[in-house]
Amino acid sequence: MIVFGGLPDAYLTQANLNDVFWLENASAVGRSTIWQPVNPTGRRPAARWGHTAVYDSAGSRMIVFGGGLGRTSPCANDVWILNNANGVAGAPAWLMLSPSGSPPAPRNLANSVYDANSNRMVVFGGNDCFLTSYNDVWVLSNANGLGGTPTWSQLAPAGTPPAARAAASAVYDPVNNVMIVFGGAATGSVLQGDLWILTNANGLGGTPTWTQVSTAVSPPARSGHTAVYDGASNRMTIFGGAGSPGLLSDVWVLANANGVGGTVAWTQLFPAGSPPPAPRSSHSAVYDPVAKVMTIFAGIADPLEIPIDDTFVLQHATGQ
Repeated sequence: MIVFGGLPDAYLTQANLNDVFWLENASAVGRSTIWQPVNPTGRRPAARWGHTAVYDSAGSRMIVFGGGLGRTSPCANDVWILNNANGVAGAPAWLMLSPSGSPPAPRNLANSVYDANSNRMVVFGGNDCFLTSYNDVWVLSNANGLGGTPTWSQLAPAGTPPAARAAASAVYDPVNNVMIVFGGAATGSVLQGDLWILTNANGLGGTPTWTQVSTAVSPPARSGHTAVYDGASNRMTIFGGAGSPGLLSDVWVLANANGVGGTVAWTQLFPAGSPPPAPRSSHSAVYDPVAKVMTIFAGIADPLEIPIDDTFVLQHATGQ
């Protein structure tokens, strides 16, 4: 697991972070997890929070977009590559991209997903660091900086779009080219049962189209939660977030998450283990599809909004 930036544990008096850490053995299957600081070469991105990061596993490149540079503002729309991000093929190094095309407006608390097949990053929604949220969709082609000039283009999906929002979750099904978006906050209110599917999400293969999905049962409204996707079972797992009211620590699984081939349905999981993670929002999560383990790190877990730095793994994260 590769972690970049964020808010410090004394963020009311300290600046944002732009450091990099590895969590080795992040799925903790038969081995101890180890945090290790990383010192990439090259000029570092400005310290920030609320940015997005996606990972190109074949090239070992992490792609960072946007975020808030100050305590609340300004927002950024820059793109950075951490080359050799896992350190296996060489020393990690920062590279700043200069994409062609008109970029998205600066934002934080957006969602990004990555399609390795087309080397495209898809960005949805977010907030301008003030009072304006977005529901636009953007694609960065040649997103890892290889194979051609990285280029921004805005998609114009068919269908009624989701409401503008920030701090939602989004996962991606690369086989069917589908992005699945859940929850978030719109105009200051968390969204209840708000589940959307964007087909042809990377802008290739047909007209991108938004569809809202209704389910018989839905998790409580939330924002600032995390979601991971298991392609083998077509299941999305979400954890935590900020509800209305209070912070959450529940786990839900969405079956037939991409809307293809079956009824889309939510089920709440009740994991064993003690102690469980504290309720939280604004944490991060990654997924090991071989071990079927979801690993979560940090977040905000108290009314004073002071970040924490604990790590938990959820085994059998798909509920199967």
